[in-house]
Amino acid sequence: MRRQFVPVFFLLFTILGMMTMTSRQSKAALLAPHLYKKTLDNGLTLLVKETPGTKVATVQIWVKAGSAFEEPNEAGITHLIEHMIFKGTPTRGPGELAEAIEGVGGQINAYTSYDYTVYHATLSSRSWGLAMDVLTDAVLNSTFDADELEREKKVVLEELYMRRDRPGTKLFERLMAEAYTTHPYRKPIIGTEESVSSFTREDILHYMEKHYQANNLTVVVVGDVTYQEVRDKVVKLMGELADGNGKSPSLPVEPPRTEANLFVVKDDVQQSHMALAFPVSAFANPDTAVLDVLSIILGQGQSSRLYHRLRDEKGLVYRIDASAFTPRDPGLLEVTATLAIENGLPTLENTLEEVFKLKYVPVSEDELERAKRNLESDFVFNLERMEGQARVLGSFQFLAGDPREDDYLAQVRAVTREDIQRVAAKYLQTDSLIAGFLIPADATLDDNLDNFKALIAKADVAALHAAPTSLVADSFLPNMHRFVLPNGIRLVVRENPAVPTVAVRVVFPGGLRGESKATNGAFALISDLLTKGTAKMSARELAVAVADMAGDVRGFNGKNTFGIRGDFLARYFDSGMGFIRDVIRTPSFDSAEAEKIRPELLALLKQQEDSLPSLAFREFNRVLFQGHPYGLNTVGSAEVLGHMDTAELKKMYEEYARPEQMVISVAGDVDAEEVHKTIVGMFGDWQVVNVAGAEGSEEILPPDPPPSPKIVNIDRDKEQVHLIIGFLGATLTSDDRYALEILDTALSGQSGRLFTQLRDKQSLAYSLSSFSLQGLDTGSFGIYIGTSPDKKAEAVKAMWRELYRVREEPLGDDELQRAKNVVVGHYELGLQTHSAQALEAALDETYGLGLDFGNRYVKSVEEVTAEQVREVARKYIQPDNYVMVSVGAEEAAVLVESGESAAIITPAETGTVEKPAQTAPASKDAPAAEQE
Repeated sequence: MRRQFVPVFFLLFTILGMMTMTSRQSKAALLAPHLYKKTLDNGLTLLVKETPGTKVATVQIWVKAGSAFEEPNEAGITHLIEHMIFKGTPTRGPGELAEAIEGVGGQINAYTSYDYTVYHATLSSRSWGLAMDVLTDAVLNSTFDADELEREKKVVLEELYMRRDRPGTKLFERLMAEAYTTHPYRKPIIGTEESVSSFTREDILHYMEKHYQANNLTVVVVGDVTYQEVRDKVVKLMGELADGNGKSPSLPVEPPRTEANLFVVKDDVQQSHMALAFPVSAFANPDTAVLDVLSIILGQGQSSRLYHRLRDEKGLVYRIDASAFTPRDPGLLEVTATLAIENGLPTLENTLEEVFKLKYVPVSEDELERAKRNLESDFVFNLERMEGQARVLGSFQFLAGDPREDDYLAQVRAVTREDIQRVAAKYLQTDSLIAGFLIPADATLDDNLDNFKALIAKADVAALHAAPTSLVADSFLPNMHRFVLPNGIRLVVRENPAVPTVAVRVVFPGGLRGESKATNGAFALISDLLTKGTAKMSARELAVAVADMAGDVRGFNGKNTFGIRGDFLARYFDSGMGFIRDVIRTPSFDSAEAEKIRPELLALLKQQEDSLPSLAFREFNRVLFQGHPYGLNTVGSAEVLGHMDTAELKKMYEEYARPEQMVISVAGDVDAEEVHKTIVGMFGDWQVVNVAGAEGSEEILPPDPPPSPKIVNIDRDKEQVHLIIGFLGATLTSDDRYALEILDTALSGQSGRLFTQLRDKQSLAYSLSSFSLQGLDTGSFGIYIGTSPDKKAEAVKAMWRELYRVREEPLGDDELQRAKNVVVGHYELGLQTHSAQALEAALDETYGLGLDFGNRYVKSVEEVTAEQVREVARKYIQPDNYVMVSVGAEEAAVLVESGESAAIITPAETGTVEKPAQTAPASKDAPAAEQE
């Protein structure tokens, strides 16, 4: 029987060996709830796992007799016995054993591996006793009729011939023969034509007498049974079985490899195949869990390194996989592939380079966590069936002496990036490699050993140099590089050749947070003026030059930063970056261009005044942030926009646009080292003398919560009224932000509480949402709704009801998980474009979050508990310290919720009534988000 190249949890079920059993306990041990282990006086081991209510049971008899225990003249006899075991006993004729199980709707079968043989039946739990009778009868009383034996030998030979016709099997058997020079794993489980043909009934009986003894047997029963009835049944059927000598046969130890080996097999095939292997440890070694995780990262699934590099990027293979074979004795880390013959050696070289990279380049945290999740998931899903649970119990009992899988899963969860690198360096040695090809008979492939060793050395050197010092191993997005120029400029580059575009973001601290009432609007003017001419080009000339590249270069201004954005086809990166350099280093601040911009920004103020939601959020921010810059208008004030001259704007720009405060982020079809050279050439000589009043000279303190409720009412002759109830929120670096985002998500969206309760059930609004916006110094959290004036009181009452509800009631499990899925999904979906990736990296670097922030963000979101959500709700939703804004058709009273009751009261009774500001409203932008 041929094993597959699959993870350890499947290999355990089909090919692995067993560890020597040492326990001779006379009493049953309750190892875990409903899991029992008992060793009978004759040495037989019994494992029972009760699964009440499942209506199904599986019965298995494991025999410590695999092909590895065969003498040289017994090759294949274990497998032949497995075929013969159901051919009849003194009380059941040929076919009657299987018929007995199938007659009650069950299934019966067997399999042979290198280290053990397993006979198993799965059926309704009502008939589990029948399965025990049938399997015990077959294993202990088979007659091995001579005529049946001759017929079955012919069947096995047909199986052998079939395997010879399978190219993958032929290559695998040769790989095992090359990898193991002395250990019996080198022999095919099925045996040879000569050995199978030679076996007699006496040979089988002799083998059975040696190996089918009580101390070599383990009975595993899982299902809707009770331990006591199973124990009694097994004792009755097998309690008197001879115990044998209690010793496991000693197998030869495979010597360490000292030289790499290459072999080539020619055959009548059309498709070429490659296989390679490195010797690794046995299952009992602590490295097993690490090897399993490593093999998933390397070559399991479409997200694996080998599949991505060799299949997707280079098109060298049609299929490629990796797996860790960790049986009772030392195993192998294996890679197999199908390919065109002309790609043979290039495939081998590129495969080895990816394999050797694991020694030199730390895997990313994202890769590692994904691999561990997938390994655990596959393992656990296999436990859904009774048969799968029994196989886990049996294999772990044989391999580790303990049927519980808990330790293995704990080891998988504990694997670190350092573990992967350590284990890779330990086992993936250049002189221990075995590689082979199966190719068409008329094809050729260079199998010169010296050339092969040179190829290995080349791949190893390439892997060693594949890790540039700039590479950020922990970055959320892969292929991120970070450089720091001598003048303090920080450069972040993401290589992503999938689409031939490139995005550039240049970020400086500033924006709204850098303004005061006297300068509110300065950065809006600056960001627009920067691309309106340089020392070399007029605004028109610059616009035409950028348009000729089908590109885009413009300024942006947000709550915490300002800067330049550029998007180009990748082939225009150097030219586009040149324009960005000129815009940053030599902007003209042309007065005539400024006069063109002023009326446009002033018009935006009027447009904002006409937008009731924007007006509501302007007032909300103004009152909530109490003089902090976040309370200013992102567009600016009419006074500053209309009168601040270009000399003042240039001075302010130079205070903030300094190399030591500058972050350049590039994402797209670029080479990081080449980008670095370009940036050094364009900005490396940029030095700025100290400027009085430069950014950072004044500390910005966060505002205190409103000492009492603050109410703003703005009357407008409109069809709707827009309401906001909100509070101070979390900062970008606060641990509370994650639970607040979960709370925000649970309230928002078409399946959120607000939509369900206020819109679907109560028909109070068309537009409504919660918000959780984080800033550097503070943030905001609250609820917004647009409703009809006659529903205002009811809407306010409903808003408070939902706010009190989340303070008092934890989210349900499904609600919590949905919110986590939405938060993480939106975060990941938001990073699809090069533009989004460049901005995310630039802001993470600017804010000091680090390029690995995405990993920590996702992990933190996934770890949020329902109780943590309720805790932050109680912390931030303060009924005595809120701001409420109402914009639209006004009524004489507003409603607030207090405890369990609601009352209609006047604004004066609710809290301080604030007069609305007469400037334009602020947009509903997260303080941390830059608007482009």
